[in-house]
Amino acid sequence: MDQFVHENLSTYGPIAVFLLLMLSAIGISLGEEMVTIPAGVFIATGELELWPTAISAYAAIVIADCIWFALCRSYGTPLLHKRLIKRFIHPRRLLEVKHQFERRGVGLIAISRFVPSSRTTALAVAGIMDLALWRIALVTAACVLVTVPLQLGIGYLIGQGIGDRSMAELLPRVGGLIMLIVVVIVAIGWLTRRRKGARSAPRAKVMWLRRFRVRPGSRTQAGSGR
Repeated sequence: MDQFVHENLSTYGPIAVFLLLMLSAIGISLGEEMVTIPAGVFIATGELELWPTAISAYAAIVIADCIWFALCRSYGTPLLHKRLIKRFIHPRRLLEVKHQFERRGVGLIAISRFVPSSRTTALAVAGIMDLALWRIALVTAACVLVTVPLQLGIGYLIGQGIGDRSMAELLPRVGGLIMLIVVVIVAIGWLTRRRKGARSAPRAKVMWLRRFRVRPGSRTQAGSGR
């Protein structure tokens, strides 16, 4: 895969950067660093120009994430009414999860950007939980302003002979480990508070689930007004 990425970057430049990163729009999690770090190396060697490459990477990641989220939001949430899903997850639990995502979903998406191989999954779950697209777009646009320069910078340093491939692999993993520890601490704290509390966990409004319920003999979704 590395050889495939390198060959296309050297041949097609920023266009290859854009197209390779857009693969995540259809759920193929190639990994940003697999494209952006080699692109940074090519910037250091003069094979790619800085600004066209950086803009292509930024635009591709933001657009791809929004498309993937929108697809999961449109086609994933109705799956919650399938019998197989209901057999394992009670609607009450779904409403509890929905409530937590409404409060903390944006933070989860932000953290997933720094945890390797978690971005696509986090966006899929956020889409199924029916979060607002504009919220996901804003947090993605803000986080990518950090991740793209960071990854291009790591590649640039490697291209200049400062550091090596192990550094490129180590830094994202360290950042991901720190974020993972934060998530675990927050989750433990939430579970502890829930167990100590006498009342049940808060839930989202049940109308969220009813919106996607298809009535027998009807081709439209409930609540659509048709």
